[in-house]
Amino acid sequence: MRTSDAERQRVADFLRDACGDGRLSPEELEERLDQLFAGSTVADIAVLVRDLPGGGAVIPRLDRRAVPRRVVAASVPARRRHTSPAVPIGATLLVGGLAWLVFAALPPLLGIMLGAIALSIAVVVLMFAVAMAPVGLVLFGIAWIVQRMLRGQRAHPFGWPGGPRMRR
Repeated sequence: MRTSDAERQRVADFLRDACGDGRLSPEELEERLDQLFAGSTVADIAVLVRDLPGGGAVIPRLDRRAVPRRVVAASVPARRRHTSPAVPIGATLLVGGLAWLVFAALPPLLGIMLGAIALSIAVVVLMFAVAMAPVGLVLFGIAWIVQRMLRGQRAHPFGWPGGPRMRR
């Protein structure tokens, strides 16, 4: 089915909004707009908006009362936003700098006392983590051994009720 200029303009506005929301890069927007105005059928429009949320709503239909059709989306690789490795380092430096400012603003004796308290709390937390690591490893080992021993023995046709289904 061929599309009108008004329908193409509505899709172009939708694509521009998607670019404004960060779902499309400006290069992708230009490419899709070129394809939009070069094509003339509903199928051409469906290809351009099928991977965008709400894209099915802007695809023209013959009967306006009809329920919007579902367009099967092609497997489009998801764009990932990679966090920079500098983010945790920057956050640590920021917190350290703020702590330094707080301790520098205090009288010297109070600053030394609060620093000693903070250091003792850090030592206690570290000692607790070191003491609990073997317990966690032992529990993990027991769970792994039990899982290996029970593999293949099923009391329930699909494993235990609510449990994962294992393949043989």
